[in-house]
This record gives sequence, structure tokens and C-alpha cells, in this order.
Amino acid sequence: MILMRKITAILKILTLTLLSIFSTLSYSQSWPTKQVIKWIVPFPPGGPADLTARQIAPLLSERLGQSVVIDNRPGGNSNIGFEAGSKAAPDGYTMLFVVAGFVTNPHLYKLSWDPLKDFVPVVQLNQLQIMLLASSRFQPKNLTEVVDHIKNNPGKVKCAWGGSILLALGCENFKVEGKMDLTVVPYKGSAPAMNDLMGGHVDLMIEVMNTAVPQIKAGNVKPIAVLNTTKGRPPFSELPTLNEVMPGFEMIPWQGIVMPAGTPREITDRINKEISFVLQSQTMKQKYLETGLDFFPMSPDQFGLVLQRDHAKYGKLIKSSNFKID
Repeated sequence: MILMRKITAILKILTLTLLSIFSTLSYSQSWPTKQVIKWIVPFPPGGPADLTARQIAPLLSERLGQSVVIDNRPGGNSNIGFEAGSKAAPDGYTMLFVVAGFVTNPHLYKLSWDPLKDFVPVVQLNQLQIMLLASSRFQPKNLTEVVDHIKNNPGKVKCAWGGSILLALGCENFKVEGKMDLTVVPYKGSAPAMNDLMGGHVDLMIEVMNTAVPQIKAGNVKPIAVLNTTKGRPPFSELPTLNEVMPGFEMIPWQGIVMPAGTPREITDRINKEISFVLQSQTMKQKYLETGLDFFPMSPDQFGLVLQRDHAKYGKLIKSSNFKID
């Protein structure tokens, strides 16, 4: 009698498990069926992130046979959009555009969501090049001269950042890893920071390549180094990397997509596959080349490792530098 009860209980568990598996498979095979897939972008229209999303969305719509609609949710250093993504139903119809702030913000704010627990990784859209720039009025001409000048003039050299926390951490990382007395100057946006760099009011600035190129070509600022681990892309392919003078230094910003935790894996795999196809099309390759972006195909699990790595890495940097948000 006892044996029969155990067998019955086991059969019930197996039945429920199989029903759950078949239900998930059936759901994912029929996805997408709703008219719209919402893509939350936690930035205002017209910015770099919004531009990337609007380039990809129509091509992804064609691949999925469903409309992908951009939903801009700017504000709160992207936390408003991130929170909206965390509250969405895990049904495969809400994607969230994320940048490095997705894993740095939890170290700086009290938030209701966790980037590693409340979301599942889908795909990394790209990697960006970050540059160390100098004012054209700043005497040092190359990376070695810049480092020597900072060390010989403690506290006098100013490094500006604006707009992105990751750019702020670029200045902080330069200061901490190089063991240099460098004054970090925050701005509310890249434009005012760049204006002061051109005017010689600050000496250095951390900025993304696509924003820096026009000012470099105009002779308003000087390129000093890239913060990635490999040589920069054209037109700065021979520019040195910071890790040449600071071994191990690396900062690689990225853009990507996550979805609410609980979204079926079959759906995240499908989106990963379709977006990877889109990003390897000639159309997107050309757009990325023009804007200084690089695409490296990776699975959801591989992107998940990037999120975990940067969450730990930048969290440690924020703590060690005592970095705060005003």
C-alpha cells in the first residue's frame, strides 16, 4: 500500500513536469502572436542608444514577423526604464535595452530590482571604443608624457566626464589604477564637458569614439589612448591603449538586451539568433562601422557572464574610489 502511494506520487510529479515542459514548448513555438513586442529604451529619443535600437528594430520586425516598437523611458540615470523592465510580464513581449549603467547603478542607488536576479540575458548588441582625449592646449602630446605630467603635477591635472557613469569610472579607474593624484571633474552631459576641454578649462576627458572623432578631426582636441585592451579602430588604429602603461587596465562599454526573469529560454534564444543575424547583415555592419561600434556574436549565457563580470568589477571600483552620485 505504501509502495503504491509512493509510485502514485512519483507519477504525479512526472506528469506535472512533462505538462510544464510541453506547455513551455508549445508557448515558445507559437511565439510571437501578439501584435507588438515592446522594446524599452531607458534614454531619450535621438541619443546613441535610441539610434542603435531604431536601426535594429525594423530589421528585427521583419525577421520575427511582428512589430517591434521602441518605448523611450528616460530619467533617473536610466533607472526609470530599468525598473519598468523589471516589472514587465515575462511573456516574451518586453525587451529592455541595457548599457553598463545597468550593472553599475545598483552600487550607487537603492533600487527595487537586481540586474542579475530579476532579468535574464538575451544578447550583447555591440561594444564601443572609449578614448582618453586631451585639450589641444594641454602640453603633453602622447600617453607617456601625459602620465609623467600628472605624476609631476599632483592634483593639478583635471579629467572631465559627462553623461555616463562608465565614463566617470574611466577617469576614476585611470586615477586609481595609475596611482595618480588626478582631479576628476563631473559634468551633466558630454557636450559641456567637451566644450570645456576645447577651451582648456579641463585637461583630459574620457569619451566614446563616435562623439570624439569630429572634434579630433577639427583639431579641437588630441587623441591620447583607447581604454579597450586592443588597438583602436580606424582612423586611430595605431593609438596606444592605457594598459600599455597600466597593465590590466580595461574598460569596454557595451549595449545589450535583457528580459524579465522567467521569460522562456526558447524565446531568449530565438531573439538572440534573429538579432545576431540582423547585426551581421551588410546594412548593420556599415552602420556600426560609421559609428565606431563592434559586434561580437555571443550566446545569452556568454552575455550573462559579461553582466556578472562587470557587476563585480565596477562595484569594486566604485567602492575603492569612494565614487558617489550627487
